Order: sequence, then structure tokens, then C-alpha cells
Amino acid sequence: MSGSIKILPSGRVFLSEGSSTLLEAGLQSGLALGYGCSNGNCGECLAKIISGEVRQVRHHDYSISAEERSSGHVLMCCNTATTDVVLEAPEARNSQEIPHQQITARVRSVEIVNNDVALVHLKTPRTQRLRFLAGQQVQLGGNGLPSASHPIGSCPCDDMNLHFQIPRLDSNGFSEHVFNHLRKGDSIDINGPEGDFILDESSTRSLVFIAWHTGFAPVRSLIEHAMALEIAASIILVWITRSKVDKYQDNLCRSWQDAFDNFHYLPVESEPDNGVISAASALKLLKIEPADKDNYDFYVAGHDALIDACKENPAWKFMRVSPVFE
Repeated sequence: MSGSIKILPSGRVFLSEGSSTLLEAGLQSGLALGYGCSNGNCGECLAKIISGEVRQVRHHDYSISAEERSSGHVLMCCNTATTDVVLEAPEARNSQEIPHQQITARVRSVEIVNNDVALVHLKTPRTQRLRFLAGQQVQLGGNGLPSASHPIGSCPCDDMNLHFQIPRLDSNGFSEHVFNHLRKGDSIDINGPEGDFILDESSTRSLVFIAWHTGFAPVRSLIEHAMALEIAASIILVWITRSKVDKYQDNLCRSWQDAFDNFHYLPVESEPDNGVISAASALKLLKIEPADKDNYDFYVAGHDALIDACKENPAWKFMRVSPVFE
């Protein structure tokens, strides 16, 4: 079973296929729908059916009032579409509309790559998932651990499985714990999300992402979100590291380039204070004429040297990410 779902008042449209719930299909399509537990307990994903038919596929404990039922209200997390549907539903328009959350997650895996970066996979409880926007960051720690802020390196479409790219920083207590003590099954508190390094979803301009080393984490989140939304004419990724071996997810970037005609990957090797890291040199590398740069949206994440070199462009978006090399 498949159907076209239109969300009001935004007018956004996505497809629901198989037995996916309205919420699951919306998140997979990149929409920032309003929800809480995703499990039929809290009622925060209550939405009104304007037209079309849905079918309940999950039990829920939340009690929908008789008045709400008579006016067509359903829980998005428990219903699937059986026809094309027009739905009046809450949808976050900016980071201020994403609530602050406190969640204790479990470590699913820790993979140390190139001795300098740890890829950490956390899984939230099924009934307390993290709602966030692509490009945002959270505070990690708690349970007696030091705390540190890190960008989420995965897409909001999978709110239970959160991925982080933690640089080795000997002077940082959280980084030291990750590299030397963190194990599968350990608990980590998540507080957040926060930050405005997010996509301008109203724009149809081509997208350029420039990342220095672990600045790739929020950039990956943004790219996967942009791909889900299908809003950009083209996407260009420039990933700058000191050497080729530092590109710890190079295969992923190349797989994007192979799979998507409008995706272009430019790996660059450079020291962080080298002249290649500047706005002018980036445009030259991308073969973008300065007069044409307004046809692109630029997102830059990484070391202070990269941010400082590009910040004369006020329309560009920036995220400072802890350097992996000190």
C-alpha cells in the first residue's frame, strides 16, 4: 500500500509506502514533524485527517478524546495511509521549535579509526527517541563521565540510532574516556539538541559543504537530510584533511557520488593553516566564479582556521568543531 501524504499548513508532500506509519514515512522523507515517544504514549504526534483514509497498525495507550476522534484526529506514529491523505500536523520550522530533551542512551559500538577518530553509535530507548534537526549538536556525558558537546553525525530520519565522530583530544576528559574506557553497553546521557547549523529548506539553490576533518560529522547529517528532501539542484562536498588516510569515511562519500548524478565529492589534503582553506581558494577549487556564488548555499564546519578564512561571507553558515590535531 502506498499513498501521497500532504502536510498542512506547510504544503509539504511525501510518499508513504508499505505499512510505514505516517510519522515514519514523514521522517524518512526529511520532514521535521512534531512527535515525542514515537510509541503511542505521549500524544504529541496527534494530527487531523483532512481527507483520505488511514488504518491503525499499532496499539497506543494515549487516550484520544471522543471529540478529537469525531473531528478526524489520529496518532501519526500508529497509523498508516491506505489512500492519498491530506493531514494537518505539527511541523518544526526552526531550531527553536525543537524541544530540549534529556535521554540516557546505550553504546552500540565504538570503532577507533586511524588512531585519531572514534566512531560512536548510541541507541536511545524505543520510547524516548531524540528529536533533532540535521546539523545540530548535543551534550554527551553524565553518569559520572566528563561532558562535551558534539555534533550528531547522522540523519534525523533514524532517531533511535545516533552516530558521533569523536576526535582524539588528550586534554579533553570526554575524548580520553571514549578512546580508553568506553565500551558497548555503557550508558551515556544526551542533553539537547542545540545549534542553528541547519539547512535552509526554503532554498532551491545548489548546496556546497566544506568540512575540515571531523567537521564531516554535521556535514554528513546535513547531506543525508538534503538527499531525503530532494531540494537541491546539486550537492558538492569538499572534505579537507591533512592526508588521504584521515578521510575515515571516504568510501561513503564515493558511494554517494556513484549513486547520485547531482552529487560531487572533492577530497582535499591540506594543513589547516594552508592557503587552500579560504573562501577565494574554495571557489576556485569548485570552479565557481565569485559573481555566481549567490547561486549556492555554503555550509562550512571545522577548525577555527577554516571558519576564520571563510567568515567574510556573512551568508555562509558555520559550525566550529574541535580540532583533531592540537
